[in-house]
Amino acid sequence: MLSLTEELTQSIAYQGHNYPIDLSYDNVLRFYQLLDDADFDEGEKIIAAFHIFFDEEVPDDPEFLMNVVKMLGDYVSSNPYGNDTEDQQGDMTPVRYFSFQQDAEAIYASFLDQYGIDLIEQQGKLHWDKFKALLDGLGPETRFRRIISIRQRSTDGLEGEELSALMEQQQYYRLTDGASVDAQTQRTDAMLDALFQQ
Repeated sequence: MLSLTEELTQSIAYQGHNYPIDLSYDNVLRFYQLLDDADFDEGEKIIAAFHIFFDEEVPDDPEFLMNVVKMLGDYVSSNPYGNDTEDQQGDMTPVRYFSFQQDAEAIYASFLDQYGIDLIEQQGKLHWDKFKALLDGLGPETRFRRIISIRQRSTDGLEGEELSALMEQQQYYRLTDGASVDAQTQRTDAMLDALFQQ
């Protein structure tokens, strides 16, 4: 998580040793994609995840690998807000109505529009913590925020053409099943927890 008083995380400490780590935003997004990839079994995912972040040989220590990848999963999914609030059904709030993969074009266009940042040029450079802070700071007029607003908008009280237009927009911009950041984070956490229990 971003701190205004501490340096960005550039390494992970484990059992008295610091391991340099590449936490550029595109590496983290590759990590999320990897954990959703059905072509890899869990063991292969752990090794591939290590290769994504670390420029070192994979240690012959399964416990080390699982612990480090679990630490990474916890780190990249940490959120400064809403961690101790529950809605009436006991679920964590707020729900995040976006997908890094499905909304990639809108995120790219919004960063370029608001910040003048070309995310393609920032691959391998822009730290994950900075990326998350900038993503959360995107204004309501950006394409990304407009799409989220359409997904969140209630149809209550709407009639006729207004209702029809909103429903058409919501269908066009709907998230595919399981594509949301929350769903992906839950799958990632569940997979890492299952691996950690083994």
